[in-house]
Amino acid sequence: MKKVVFIIAMITAILGPVGIAYGETSPPANYSGTGVVIDSSTGEVLYQKNKDEQAFPASLTKLMTAILLEDHVGDGEWMTASKKATQQEVSNFVFNMKIGEKMQKEEALRALLVISANDVAMMIAEHIGGDEAAFATMMNTKAASIGMTHTHFVTPNGLHDPLHYTTSFDMALLAKEAMKYPAIMEAMGTEKTEVKTDQRTVLIKDRSFIFQNPIALGGKTGFTNQARNTLIEYMKKDNKTVIAVVMKSSRGNEYQDVQTIGNYGLDHLDVQQMFKKGDIAGETTFYGENVLGVLGNSYVLTKRKGDAAVYTYSPVFTPWQSGKKTIAAGEVIGDYQIKKNGEMLMQIPIVSAKEVIQVDTAPITKGISQSSSTNWPILVIAGLLLLALGSFILMQKRKQQKLTSTYTQKNYDA
Repeated sequence: MKKVVFIIAMITAILGPVGIAYGETSPPANYSGTGVVIDSSTGEVLYQKNKDEQAFPASLTKLMTAILLEDHVGDGEWMTASKKATQQEVSNFVFNMKIGEKMQKEEALRALLVISANDVAMMIAEHIGGDEAAFATMMNTKAASIGMTHTHFVTPNGLHDPLHYTTSFDMALLAKEAMKYPAIMEAMGTEKTEVKTDQRTVLIKDRSFIFQNPIALGGKTGFTNQARNTLIEYMKKDNKTVIAVVMKSSRGNEYQDVQTIGNYGLDHLDVQQMFKKGDIAGETTFYGENVLGVLGNSYVLTKRKGDAAVYTYSPVFTPWQSGKKTIAAGEVIGDYQIKKNGEMLMQIPIVSAKEVIQVDTAPITKGISQSSSTNWPILVIAGLLLLALGSFILMQKRKQQKLTSTYTQKNYDA
C-alpha cells in the first residue's frame, strides 16, 4: 500500500497540478494558480482551473481602459498628461510622458497596449472621467454589463490596490468583449510601432514572449509583486479561436501554461458553421420591391466536441420607419440570429445588397380627383357654353318647324 501511495505521489510531482476540464478526465498540467480557456465565438468554457478564484489583474486592467477609450473618445481627439499621470510608477524605459504633453487617441491606445504605459492609462482616465475615481465607476459599470460578476476596479492601469481584483474567468469575458473593437485587437497584435505626441516620436516594442507563439493573434501581459504574472492570449488554429488566461503565475510558467491550455481548448473545438461577409441572409420588401439582405460581417461558429446542442439560424428584418424613402447599399436592415437550444447566441448584422429608392405609386383616381378640383371653373364655363349652344340649336329647330307649318297651311287654303 505504501508503495502505491509513493508511486501516485511521484506521478503527481512529475505531472504537476491538474486543472478541471469539461468532458475530459486527463486535462493538461497548469502550474499557474488560476486559468481558463473559452471559445471566443460563444464564451463556452473549454478548460478551467480555479476560474472564479479572486486574483489581482495587474496590467490586464488596461484592456478595460482601452475599451472605454474607444467608447468615449473620438478619433484624433487630443489628451493632455497631468502631474498625477506623470507620477505613475514607470512601466517601461523608452516612453514616459511629461506634464502638459499631448497625445491623440490612436497613439495613446498603442502606448497603452504595446508597452503597457501606466502614465498613459491615467491620462486616459482623467480625460474621460475627470478623475480616477469617476473613471473607476465607469469601469465597474462596463464590467457589470458584460457579466464580470467577480470584479472590482479601482485604478486604470492595474497598479496594486487591495480592492482592485478580478478572476481569470472575468478576464476572459473582458478579452472576448475587446474582440468587438478592431483597433484594440490590432494594437494587441502589434509587436513594434511608433507613437507620437505633440513633442516627439518614439519607437516602441512589446518585449513579451507573446509573439513567439506561432498561433497567437496577440495578447496582454501584467505583473505586480502582489498579482505575480498575469497573461491573456488569443490563439487561432484551423478557423477556431480561443482566449486563454493565466493568473497567479510566474515568468517561467505563464507562457508555457497559456500555450498548453490554449492548444488543449483548440483541440476540443469543432467548427459548427462558417458565415462569410456578403453571404445571402434573406429577402424583405420595401414598398413592394424585393430587398436582398446579405451578412455584414464574417463569423465562425464553433462548438465543443461532443456538444449535442440544437442550433437554429434565422433572419429578422427591422420594420421600416414611417416616411423612409431610400435604403442605402450596405445599410443595416436586420439581424441574422443564431440560437443554441432556443437561447440567443449571436446576432450578425444584415445589410442591404443594393440601394433601393421608393417609387411613387399613387393611384390614378387620385390624379383625376386633383385635376377636377383644380380646374372646376373651366369645367363650369365649358358646361354653360355647351348648355347655351344646345339651347340655341333647339330654338333654331323649333323656328324652322314653325315656318314649315305656316307654309303648308297656306298651300292647303289655296
